[in-house]
Amino acid sequence: MKNILFILFFISLTATAQSNSPTTFYLVRHAEKVTDDPSNKDPMLTENGENRAIALAKAFNKIELNNIYSTNYKRTTATATPLAKKQRKEIKIYDLKKLKTEVEAILKDNKGKNALIVGHSNTVLEMIEALGGKRPITAISDQEYDYLFQLIIGTDGTSDVNLMHYGEINSNSEGEQMMQAK
Repeated sequence: MKNILFILFFISLTATAQSNSPTTFYLVRHAEKVTDDPSNKDPMLTENGENRAIALAKAFNKIELNNIYSTNYKRTTATATPLAKKQRKEIKIYDLKKLKTEVEAILKDNKGKNALIVGHSNTVLEMIEALGGKRPITAISDQEYDYLFQLIIGTDGTSDVNLMHYGEINSNSEGEQMMQAK
């Protein structure tokens, strides 16, 4: 009986601690993608992109993630893969077309924990807003790949967004073909 009471007490302490901890989301755009064929809507990562994905995994050496999310594209899942393997996490696919429903589930599943969300230059900032944060910058250009956003949601519902960088400084040549094709 003492063991059962101890287990119940421990579970309640754990639940209380989690609900009293902030929820932290890390958001990144996918790493550098192959841009030699503007008609390819689902390109792979370049060598620089693969190196950036490895750098992302290294950036989380001391941060344990509860979940890792990605859109259903080769470049986003490839960006998340080294980190997912390192932390033995399954990459969860989210649908941008169902953003409100997805955000509700993401918030619920990660309350008091840490999670990574990999998106696109035109979706990362919108996701920050959907999660309750404010845009720290106005836009992400086609040649910017090194942003790492940290959105901290306090237990009182307030939020704070920090802008960081990871990996090598952005390449000024990758992405140029896509910009010209627009």
